[in-house]
Amino acid sequence: MSRTITENTFNFEVNATAGDARTGTLHVNGTRLKTPNLFPVMNFYAGGTENSVYGGGVHRTMKEFMIGAERVSVDPLTNYFDATMMSVSSLTDYNLTRKRFEAYLDTPIKERELFEPFEGTVFADSGGFKFLNNAEIDGSDFEEDMDQRTVYQIQKQLGSDIIVNLDHPIAPDDSHQERVKKAERTAENIHTFLSLTRDFDGAQYLTLHGYNYSMMNEYLDVITDSVPQGVLHEGFDGIALGSLVPKKDDRGALIQAVTDCREVMAEWGMEDWPLHVLGISSRAIPILAALGADSFDSSTHIHNAINGKYSHSLMDHSPIKEADFSKCDCPVCQSDHLVNWMRGNTEYKKDILGPVAMHNLIVQKRELADIRNRIQQGGEDALVDYFEETFGRDRTMRQFAHQVVNQSLGGYF
Repeated sequence: MSRTITENTFNFEVNATAGDARTGTLHVNGTRLKTPNLFPVMNFYAGGTENSVYGGGVHRTMKEFMIGAERVSVDPLTNYFDATMMSVSSLTDYNLTRKRFEAYLDTPIKERELFEPFEGTVFADSGGFKFLNNAEIDGSDFEEDMDQRTVYQIQKQLGSDIIVNLDHPIAPDDSHQERVKKAERTAENIHTFLSLTRDFDGAQYLTLHGYNYSMMNEYLDVITDSVPQGVLHEGFDGIALGSLVPKKDDRGALIQAVTDCREVMAEWGMEDWPLHVLGISSRAIPILAALGADSFDSSTHIHNAINGKYSHSLMDHSPIKEADFSKCDCPVCQSDHLVNWMRGNTEYKKDILGPVAMHNLIVQKRELADIRNRIQQGGEDALVDYFEETFGRDRTMRQFAHQVVNQSLGGYF
């Protein structure tokens, strides 16, 4: 089965389905990305200079793996960076000078010689969650007000392939009135966004917020009071489902949100659009994929490393000090040089944690490749088997896995 949504610089094709799960290919600006897939969060510009790969601690080491820097002594691991997520708000994490801020934006990421090996899809989030409370970049010698116009200009200067409008995410304790007000303010940004992005070469995802069918449906009702539905269809290529990070450990809430989002998308004529879930991945990856999410993003591979966790699978970790690196065949664990770093034999902590974070990302990417392969086998059996093998003996996840299998994959019997 093959379905084409749009042509030109953006194209999304669904290649196979298994229940609600689907595999496909995103084509954006010459990049090609198999779905479902993970966009690991990357901080390309983290206060440093080109000589330090623009800095960033563990992020710096991850970038060194991406480009195959001499320090890490491995070939570029570009196949694990077929997609990356960068937030405009990450530029607020460092007390930059105006000169350095402008230098970061004067050449798109993939046009810089330093990042030449990297050819993956760049998704630039608007940073709405962060700018909600502090709508400015506060540099050492400048301040930059962050509104829809400024955010889009930065997304464009970064050379982004996928962008979203500046949004106002909701919070679990928001009142109904507050949620409606945030939707109205987001609608104002969408109106501006669409007028600015007519010449944008790439994909534009519409941010959608809510925890269930009613909230998402009302959100779109509010948006279309300002931006007609036909204009939304003409201006956007995909959906980015947000506001779920506070509920990332509530599997029941995630299942309801993604399930209801697919239903709302179908009723609003967006069923063939790709669905990206913002800020959720790790142990939720199989669930998101089985429910029909096409992509997601997170930095859990880094946070797990920082918390001393070495991944054996999506579900299992062990303390770094107890890891048996010889049992893993990934490029990181096969390198004596990097194993030496992970054992603590290096001056800088980032050089201990960076290889662990890279290994953790490889584990997630390999699991996703397995999930895609099982979907492509036809029917639901291979994916149901994956769920049983992965969650069957996991008490904390088993009930949710059964719910997904019964709801989205035709059930066990």
